[in-house]
Amino acid sequence: MGYEHSMVLWGKRTGMAVAYGALVGVVSRLWEDTWSESLSFGIGMALLMLGIFLATDIRKRAGKN
Repeated sequence: MGYEHSMVLWGKRTGMAVAYGALVGVVSRLWEDTWSESLSFGIGMALLMLGIFLATDIRKRAGKN
């Protein structure tokens, strides 16, 4: 896998994590949480998704599926 392919893949993963975090934040706000709770929950979920992507990428590079 080349450098450019890797950067495109991580760009897509980051975009997906940000979109998911925004969705979670909006749903949290609809449940009448405060703005700060919704924002922190959305950011936390986006970071969690990026962590999961990173962990799976590390496992794939190590040859463990």
